[in-house]
Order: sequence, then C-alpha cells, then structure tokens
Amino acid sequence: MAQIFLNSAVAVLIASAFLTTAISALRNEDRSLRKVPVKVRAQRHPTDRRS
Repeated sequence: MAQIFLNSAVAVLIASAFLTTAISALRNEDRSLRKVPVKVRAQRHPTDRRS
C-alpha cells in the first residue's frame, strides 16, 4: 500500500515538473522569436577531407 502511494506521488511530481516546463516554454515562445539570430561563420575555403 505504501509503495503504491509513493509511486503515485513520484509520478505526480514528474508530471507536474513536465507540465511546468512545457507551460514556461510555451509562454516564452514569443520572447524567443524576438532574439537576434546567430550569425553562422561562412567557410572561405571548404576542404574536402575525403581525399
């Protein structure tokens, strides 16, 4: 009986942690769109490493 209660409590904690991270990620989605995109360095001399 105690194991069932503890297992269900752990499952509830994991589910609540997942939900809070998902909700915070969805709320911060608008902020992530406003970020400046990272500039990718262009390769001046691409090398073929197979040769």
